[in-house]
Amino acid sequence: MRDSVSSCAERHGAHLVDLKIRSGKGRTIVEVFVDAEQGVTSELCAAVSREVGETIEKSEWLQGSYRLDVSSPGIERPLLFPWQWKKHVGRALSITLQGPEGVAIKKGTLVSADDTTFVLKSGEGHPPETIAFAAVTEAFVESPW
Repeated sequence: MRDSVSSCAERHGAHLVDLKIRSGKGRTIVEVFVDAEQGVTSELCAAVSREVGETIEKSEWLQGSYRLDVSSPGIERPLLFPWQWKKHVGRALSITLQGPEGVAIKKGTLVSADDTTFVLKSGEGHPPETIAFAAVTEAFVESPW
C-alpha cells in the first residue's frame, strides 16, 4: 500500500513522508502526510486525496468504511530528505547526530543545505559548522512559539 500511495503523491509533485493506518470509532483511519519542494497547498492535498481514495477503492485494501486524511507533515515531523532542509533555511533546528564520539544533539539556525551537507550556526561566538546528512539520525524544526 505504501508504494502505491507514494506513487500517487509523486504524480502530483509531492513526496510521501509518512503513512499511518489506525482504527477509530468503528472505522479505519488512513493518514497520509505529503511534502513538496514548492510547499503543500490545500489543492495538492485534495488532488492526492482523490487519487489515493480511488486507489484504495479499486484495490480493496480496506474493508468497510474508512476516513482518509491527507495533509502536510507539520512541524512535529522529522526532516527526512535533503530537499526538505532547503525549505527551512533560516529556521531553528534540533538535530541528533551519530558520530565517532557517540550521539550528540545540536541546536542552531540552518544557514544552508545542499544534497549531501548542511551548515548550522549554533549561536553567537560559534562559527557555522558543515555537517553531512549521513551523520543525522533525527532532525526537527524548532517551534517558533
